[in-house]
Amino acid sequence: MSLLDRGLAALLWLLGVLCVAGITHIVAIFALPETSEKDPYARLAGQAKPAELILLDAAGPERQPVPFADPALAQAICPFDLSQGGLRLHANTEGGRLLGLSFRTHTGRVFYSMSDLAAQQGKMDVLVLTPAQLEIVESEDDEESPSQDLRLIAPGAKGFVVISALAAFPSERLQTVERLKSISCTLEQIPQD
Repeated sequence: MSLLDRGLAALLWLLGVLCVAGITHIVAIFALPETSEKDPYARLAGQAKPAELILLDAAGPERQPVPFADPALAQAICPFDLSQGGLRLHANTEGGRLLGLSFRTHTGRVFYSMSDLAAQQGKMDVLVLTPAQLEIVESEDDEESPSQDLRLIAPGAKGFVVISALAAFPSERLQTVERLKSISCTLEQIPQD
């Protein structure tokens, strides 16, 4: 075997090893969310009860649940468990001040999102329900004065809402956090048939 043949054989072997390692790495990354011991909802459940607003602090390095968080963005999370009732979320919006809501499953996958541009008359009212709860709520609606809230069907009973508000300037950070604190995240009892 010549030196050139040995060099090509070594190069092919090295390329094969790199391909196998790359494929293994990609498969491991995609499998990680499914094999993780604690999904995002389970981690949140240790910090708050369902329908309890949790403020995330991006400023404190000792308690930073969101890695690499933007200091201009204040965030809060509201976990929900629809087996206990529907989740009602109410927020007042201010013109020109970004407020975003991201509704997620227990694994963290987004099933609906909206911003303050979807507000009606400066208010965002959202009711998150299961399909069975939605049927009950719709059967009790008054046809003459229909409800103005947005009703969402969650793909599962457990999940959480990520609420984000933007502070345009560092001096507005405290006001932005106060805006998040004013958001109402409550459990709404749904009468059973």
